[in-house]
Amino acid sequence: MGALPAVLIVDDDPLVLHALKQILEGQFSVKITESPHCALDMIKRGVHFSAILYNYCMPSMYGNVFFARVRNITVATRILLASKDRTDFLISALNQGGISFFISKPFDPFTVKEIVQRAVLRSEYRRQLRHEQLLLQGLLDHLPYGLAFKDEQGKFTRMNELAATRRGLTVQECLGKTEEEIEPSFKPEELIAFKQRLQKEERFVATLEVPAHASHEEAQWFVITRLLLGRAKGEVARPSVIMELDITEQKNLEAKLQQAEKLQALGTMAGSIAHDFNNLLTTIMGSLELSEQMLAVEHLADKQVTSIKRLLVNALAAAQKGSVLTERLLSFSRRKKLALQEVDVVKQLQENYELLSQTLSMRHASRSKGIKGAGIKESIYLDVKYQISTGAFVKTDPSQLELAVMNLCINSSDAMPHGGKIMVIVHKETVSEGSNHNSQLSFGEYVVVTVKDEGEGMSAETIAHIFEPFFTTKEVGWGTGLGLAMVYGFAQQSGGDIMVKSQLGVGTAISIYLPILNQKNNALYQDI
Repeated sequence: MGALPAVLIVDDDPLVLHALKQILEGQFSVKITESPHCALDMIKRGVHFSAILYNYCMPSMYGNVFFARVRNITVATRILLASKDRTDFLISALNQGGISFFISKPFDPFTVKEIVQRAVLRSEYRRQLRHEQLLLQGLLDHLPYGLAFKDEQGKFTRMNELAATRRGLTVQECLGKTEEEIEPSFKPEELIAFKQRLQKEERFVATLEVPAHASHEEAQWFVITRLLLGRAKGEVARPSVIMELDITEQKNLEAKLQQAEKLQALGTMAGSIAHDFNNLLTTIMGSLELSEQMLAVEHLADKQVTSIKRLLVNALAAAQKGSVLTERLLSFSRRKKLALQEVDVVKQLQENYELLSQTLSMRHASRSKGIKGAGIKESIYLDVKYQISTGAFVKTDPSQLELAVMNLCINSSDAMPHGGKIMVIVHKETVSEGSNHNSQLSFGEYVVVTVKDEGEGMSAETIAHIFEPFFTTKEVGWGTGLGLAMVYGFAQQSGGDIMVKSQLGVGTAISIYLPILNQKNNALYQDI
């Protein structure tokens, strides 16, 4: 069993001390003294008392003075000993000493025991409350993020130093104030939006950039969590909590990592560009040199003229390939602005169907020449399904849209060396709060162009690199590694995104999301 609760009795009458000790001993650990100064010394030294009984009329120190001195250094419940008729003593002890109980003289043993028991219980509750307060204060002071509590009126009731420092104030300057009164970083309309969202969701997390207080300081990034607490018993209003985690260093590290990856990509890009352009320049220079040698002859035969024309065609083709390569590089780097205009996606793809189908057939035929033992499916079949009608407009570059779909279809064709079906599906999709998307698409309606094949598929490791410039799994001469990088840049510049689903041995589906400007009638369904 634990030690008995300690009780201190202070009285200048030895008979009173002896009587009270006899009443309380056995149930409590009783300490007695005739000196108020000795009692103060024990309390200051940290002796743990659950209750203190003190005679008001001590000649060296009245009860109101004694209790005023000890009320802030101990959680012991304070009990006043005095005559019933001295109400003035009682009022003074209540006001100055904060007493909890009063025992009148002469003493009734049963009453004394009952009051002391209640006093000890109250002391234990007070000790537990103090312990919880110390724990909370310790957490507030040492948490690695800002923490603030607000009451139902929106006034701050508790806050730690980190939360106050972000606002450029001390904790005391923040307490009792509303967020609108002391928040330097967010506009009133933003705070209103936060409140409305909290009332709707009861908890939400947002990553926000917080502007610096001074021009020479850098902005900070925070993950801010807002939480609506439960109602206290009998209460209607609900307090709330704000937690602010500083992720500025993490953001800076991410930026440095991205910069390092860009530099690495530039190194790869430089080597690949040098190789590709060297081949193109070799073709151009060789063709022109041979043409120059042939033109040095005074009289050209028809055969020589034909050869010169062929060389010039080769040089022009090589120059055009260089132009296409440069175009793709500019599109990927976003230095080339898209010629944005309102585009009817369905109509644009319908007009491009024949060219797309012929290009895929020619591409597949060229690649199939070197493949032995081609299976039953020896051709590429293009199947386009329009699940919306004409009239769904997006703001984009029509030529880049055609090129993006062309690139995706060519990749699908190359992934099916033995032939197969490529499906292009155009449909509408609404991105809302409950949508299962891993991207940062804004809420709204989108035209989605999906290119789906039944080819080799890709592993998760390959998918992680497909948008990197010059990354390709194709054999030399059949891919520069810029196609998907260009498609990604196009989708981003058009305000959309690109989604990839793939499984080894099953196939791949890549979707381009483009935000809808306006929509007329999407009730019709068409197939080609």
